[in-house]
Amino acid sequence: MDPRSAELLELPAVRERLAGLTAFAGGRALALGLTPSDDAREVARRVAETEEAVALRDLGVGGPGGASDIRDAVAQAARGAALDAPALLEVLVTVRVWLELAEALAGHRDAAPGLAEIVTLPDAGAARRIEAALDRAIDPRGGLLDSASAELASVRRRLAGARRAAADLLRDLAVRLRPHLQESFTTLRGGRPVLAVKASARSAVPGIVHDSSGSGETLFIEPMALVEANNLARQLAAQEAAEEERVLRVLSRAVGEERATLDHLTEALARLDLALAGAALSRAWEGCRVEPAAEVDLRAARHPLLEPSRAVPIDLPLAGVRALVVSGPNTGGKTVALKTLGLLAMLHQCGLRVPAASARMPVFDRVLADIGDDQSIAESLSTFSAHVKRLIAVMAAAGPRSLVLLDEPAAGTDPDEGARLAQAVVERLVEQGALVLATTHHPEMKAWASAAPRAANAAVGLDARTLRPLYQLQIGEPGASHALGIAEGLGLDPAVVEAARAAGPPERRALEALLAEASAARAAADEELEAARAARAAAEAAEAAALERARELERRVASVREGAEAERAAARERAERELAGLTRELADLRASISAARREEAARAGEARAPAAPAASPRARERDRRLHAASRAAARAREALAPPAPAEPAIRVPVAVGDHVVDPLMGFRGRVVAIDGDRAEVQGGAARMRLPLARLEHDRRAARDAERESRRAAEPAPSPVVPGAAPSLEVDLRGRRADDARDTVRERMDAAAMAGLPLVRVIHGHGTGALRQVVREELARHPLVARAEPAPPEEGGDGATIAYFTDEA
Repeated sequence: MDPRSAELLELPAVRERLAGLTAFAGGRALALGLTPSDDAREVARRVAETEEAVALRDLGVGGPGGASDIRDAVAQAARGAALDAPALLEVLVTVRVWLELAEALAGHRDAAPGLAEIVTLPDAGAARRIEAALDRAIDPRGGLLDSASAELASVRRRLAGARRAAADLLRDLAVRLRPHLQESFTTLRGGRPVLAVKASARSAVPGIVHDSSGSGETLFIEPMALVEANNLARQLAAQEAAEEERVLRVLSRAVGEERATLDHLTEALARLDLALAGAALSRAWEGCRVEPAAEVDLRAARHPLLEPSRAVPIDLPLAGVRALVVSGPNTGGKTVALKTLGLLAMLHQCGLRVPAASARMPVFDRVLADIGDDQSIAESLSTFSAHVKRLIAVMAAAGPRSLVLLDEPAAGTDPDEGARLAQAVVERLVEQGALVLATTHHPEMKAWASAAPRAANAAVGLDARTLRPLYQLQIGEPGASHALGIAEGLGLDPAVVEAARAAGPPERRALEALLAEASAARAAADEELEAARAARAAAEAAEAAALERARELERRVASVREGAEAERAAARERAERELAGLTRELADLRASISAARREEAARAGEARAPAAPAASPRARERDRRLHAASRAAARAREALAPPAPAEPAIRVPVAVGDHVVDPLMGFRGRVVAIDGDRAEVQGGAARMRLPLARLEHDRRAARDAERESRRAAEPAPSPVVPGAAPSLEVDLRGRRADDARDTVRERMDAAAMAGLPLVRVIHGHGTGALRQVVREELARHPLVARAEPAPPEEGGDGATIAYFTDEA
């Protein structure tokens, strides 16, 4: 690849970003030296490694963090040099990192066969031997362990003992000689422990004077009794250093002998590190894999050095195009479009994913660029001269597999001659087989691109109202420069701008007007298209919301049905248990009554009374219990009876006033209004609007209403005769207030005396006056424990049930 083109397209900046994602020096060096390959097989191999690295990152495999580039140290060891302990520690850590990653990749060979092969060594046993030898000898802090050799362990034990003995002796001397010491502490002079002795007491402390204080008042003396102990410690320290040097030489020789394995291991870690860094960078700019193709087709491509959230994606569908002429206003994104294609081509050939929604590209043998101003005062090069020199080099290098990017070729000279020269250069490059992208402001270049068989125009987008660039690329149409409009928008005198417009040739003014009109038409069409897309998205969202509401309603209805089914099953089970108990109670009562009657008949069989004896209180109590149990059993059987099969009949339309039921929701009520296909139904405590087609006539409610109306039409019952037989039910409907009070009082007395547990008093709904009278009287009655409205199935608020005290 051409180094100058790589620099113009900012490949070094991408290399720096890639190097920043590596884990150790070996990978960083590969990243900084990465160059695009022109070999299709090599590019395919690099792409495959990046894809495998992406898979490994998804599986949680990390990079070779902690490893070092040990190749220089290993080379020194191979030449006979002794490595120090920190250098050997770097070798040990690097070998351990390789062992861990080799094991991890062996477990993920299906996901990353190529990278697993890279970290596989021809002689893995050599690496393990080096790791075992260094692990025995090297301390994790970069020193030598006692286990490095038996001699080293022995010397260190003796040295530690000698130092302890010397320290103990020094402390004893300091205690004995305290009156002669200037300071109580000990110090070192020349690496030997000494005492700070008063100069006046020199004769009292025999020994070697190593130093004195600045004032001469203190002498630093090594007592003679301590000299021999210190000499022994220094001799042992020298032996320790000699043994450490010997061990380091042995270990370095072992490392140098395995140079080939260790170099291979380091290179493998560096390649793995580069692949993982490439995967991380590809993910960071939301890249996609490039599919190999004969022609370029990029969709939603972005420049990789721009922030993904700020970069405006462009499409480059270049099938059948060998020359694309990009035109439009300055700062509109023409140069960025060129750099995006060129840099993405280089990144693909480095093996990286490219920031795009989809990408298809060939492998170029050269990517050649002439972008920017190469003028040089030192070399006497003007802008035009610099461009020409660069064009000469580009034309000499371009071939059938080349990508050429020209930013305003032949600029900096007479516009007419420059346009003709630029057209000729592009034509020659196309003849040489290159794919050419060129930016221009020359109308002649735009006209050539419209007429040439394998060329096309492209325009950078511009807001027709504000003349601000949109940084979009529109293939198939030329772009107007809008220089005069932009100048006017920046504050140039409108009169000057108008004079400039009038000074242009008529055909040029007509062309600019036509381009501006086409741009405005496209902008209007884009706005309409965007509005249509927004409306469609809103309609789809509304439809999705409606479907979701319908599904939610279905789920709620199903839940209600399930709850109702469960409740019905539980109620049926309770009724069955109650019926079984009542049946047993009836059988017991009947047996008891039969036995009692046989006994009474036996006692009164010979009596000749004129009338049958009155029933005893015990007999009346048995009769009452038998009657109550019979009624409860009948109700339980009625509840358990299966519903009567629906009779096929002609559906009668629902009308206002009809009693209806909604089978889906179980809601019952009376129709109060009908509006189109929906009916308003008043229930017991709520009113709902329900689909008319779903409603059915509620025959049970209709029968109850008819029975109530018949009962209201019947004449009022005759007054209760005092002493009449007590009853579980008193009907007071139609009575006056005073009459109702007397009746309630009398019936409560009679029922309490008969031992009834409760009495149901029917007073109806009406205005509520009779209900209030009844409940006031029941509240005052001394034998009534409590009074409360009847359950809904027994009249609801139209009846009151009175319960008696146990003493009654």
